[in-house]
Amino acid sequence: MSLDLRELPATLFTSAAASGRALTAWDAAIRGPRSTAQRIGVVSLSPGAGASTLAEQIVRAAAARRREPVLAVDVSADATGLGPRLSMPVTGADDSRSTARSSREAQSGLTTGDGWFGLRTDASRAADAWIAEAAPITRFFEVSVTDFGVRHPLVDLAPCAALCDVVVLVADARRGPAEVARAAAPAIAALPEAPRPVLALVDHARSGDAVARAFAADPYPVVGVPFDAGLRAGSAPRTARARRALLRLSATAVGGESVPA
Repeated sequence: MSLDLRELPATLFTSAAASGRALTAWDAAIRGPRSTAQRIGVVSLSPGAGASTLAEQIVRAAAARRREPVLAVDVSADATGLGPRLSMPVTGADDSRSTARSSREAQSGLTTGDGWFGLRTDASRAADAWIAEAAPITRFFEVSVTDFGVRHPLVDLAPCAALCDVVVLVADARRGPAEVARAAAPAIAALPEAPRPVLALVDHARSGDAVARAFAADPYPVVGVPFDAGLRAGSAPRTARARRALLRLSATAVGGESVPA
């Protein structure tokens, strides 16, 4: 039996074409040149939201597409943070890095991966650790991604956010946790350093993306990340929906505000 394409609705092809254009645009946004170093911070307001998981995925997406290596930084002091996920040991002190004047000096003593260099600290004060260890070298990397772990809005969220150009706020996709993260976004944007907040709502409860869609009109980008068994197990995503969401999140963090939804 032959298939008559004239019998299929035009919206089917229109939707497929739009989806393909979005994927191409996201890929291009990640690959595109940067005029200045882009410092991306990934943070959550409560344990188990998925900040380290998403930080790893952003690192891998950027490292796979960019010509220059990405800097992955873990200051979360978490046994399940970005460092352990990338098999990075705690990075030792290095005089070359602390006074770096070249990319070679900035990379001295860092863990090396496929398209990335890694810096992991074991300090409990995330902002201080970042200033001491990451600040001297981020200018030598076009893109850096830092896992700040869990930070409290009234204690240490602002000092960490102020160190970044983009802050990915990771929260559970249910209404309550999502609203808390949503309320923090304007405060982050209002910091003197004016970092750009991005909300990443992870559907741990498998309840759908209704909240993320309800937030779509907000002035800050909102990306819904569907439940994925691979991500839950600490490995690569297994579903096309999750891979698509992660690509969009990575493009939004790396590429800027012009990335299409």
